[in-house]
Amino acid sequence: MSKIINFLIVTAGLCSNVYGLYHIVHDFAMPGYGGHFQFLTIIGLSLATLALAARILNLTTGAFNFIYSTLSALATPTEGLISLFYWPIHCYDKYLLLPQEFEHELPPFLDICIHLLPACCLLTDMLLFKSFKRSPLHILAIYVFALAYYYWVNVCYEENGYWVYPLLAEMGDTQRGLFFVFCAWVCASIYKTVARCHIWLHGSKSKKKQ
Repeated sequence: MSKIINFLIVTAGLCSNVYGLYHIVHDFAMPGYGGHFQFLTIIGLSLATLALAARILNLTTGAFNFIYSTLSALATPTEGLISLFYWPIHCYDKYLLLPQEFEHELPPFLDICIHLLPACCLLTDMLLFKSFKRSPLHILAIYVFALAYYYWVNVCYEENGYWVYPLLAEMGDTQRGLFFVFCAWVCASIYKTVARCHIWLHGSKSKKKQ
């Protein structure tokens, strides 16, 4: 029964992600080097989509567990970070996330599909179902991903002459670097917190069965 519920949650999450990716790519032009993939939101959403697709294959065939675990361990804290930072900053000043000349307002449902639902679905899958196994390599992957995105953002800045997020333009070089280190630490902390909760939750269930 839990496997069916897991499958339904993951399938709903995948449909939501595909909907979000399709509409953001086709309905909102993103000029400049890197296009849509300048944004952590789109990179995170793409990782989440791949993770959920791998999870469906894992649930239906029993294979692809390593691919799913690796993608999920990276996508889940990344999406957690996106949701954690996006909504407070957006409420405070949305132009810290997008240039003022950006003409389009995201429809509320699309906004939720790309900035909230992926984190909810991935966290639910990682926390409530038994397949997750914590690994130090996952923590390493999180920090390597943060470093790679920091490098990519700087490449885009060199090509475009502006920072992908206006928030970054408000910082000096040192502050910007420290901000990325802090974001990587937040992602790692999300991963560790969910891992501890997973152990506590499923450890408690195992003890009750015994």
